[in-house]
Amino acid sequence: MTNTYIAKTLEEALNIKNETDVLVFAGGTDLMVSHFIGSETVIKFPKPTLHISNIESLKQIEVKDDSIVIGSLVTFSDIEKSALVPECLVSSAKKIAGPPIRNIATIGGNISNASPSADSLASLYCMNAKLVLKSKNDERIIPIKEFITGVGKTSIKKEEILTHIIIPKEEYLSVLYRKVGTRKANALSKLAICALVLKENDKYRFRVSFSTLGITTVRDESIEEKYACTDMNEWKKNIEQIKKVFIKIIKLRIIVK
Repeated sequence: MTNTYIAKTLEEALNIKNETDVLVFAGGTDLMVSHFIGSETVIKFPKPTLHISNIESLKQIEVKDDSIVIGSLVTFSDIEKSALVPECLVSSAKKIAGPPIRNIATIGGNISNASPSADSLASLYCMNAKLVLKSKNDERIIPIKEFITGVGKTSIKKEEILTHIIIPKEEYLSVLYRKVGTRKANALSKLAICALVLKENDKYRFRVSFSTLGITTVRDESIEEKYACTDMNEWKKNIEQIKKVFIKIIKLRIIVK
């Protein structure tokens, strides 16, 4: 039988994580599936579990200075309903499974599972999200692209817990999120794309990220920088060239996969 720890505060959870090698359990919608074996009615975990779903301080969505800060235990249903969350992340939340799953699944779990098809990642990469990783004696903030290192792999340390997601407050001139799946609901994405347009440093820029094309979310910032412009009509002039660049990325990733 697997030992279970239940933390009521973040401090308590970090103490347990510091002393014991545990598997952090939030909503559990990904963990339950990944550890379900055959016809077993009891799911067996490889190590003790630390349940953190009672930690209220990780369930908030707030604006702090120039950022939107989302607690790792915020559910996708909460994200759907929040007026503070950027449109592209709201759109991706609405595409996740069905309402019962969205009521339980947390954004922190979706990120930490590090699945190439995780629905929130395309939007988070596009918005330059950063992650707060806390341990008993330390805290570090890293870009999301440095957190996910492969399929199911992250750079989190044994004693750390993902506590918050930080999204810069920006004004987007255009927002697009699309998910392609085998059906409208309860389907893993075959392809997810997020595209944003904004004005930054006196230039118009687009950002484009793709999920499910490779082992991590794909975003090529060199392309974005190349086509930064002072007049968006330049994109119209170069639209065929821009399309070819992104089609090449998609085809290359599909072939590699």
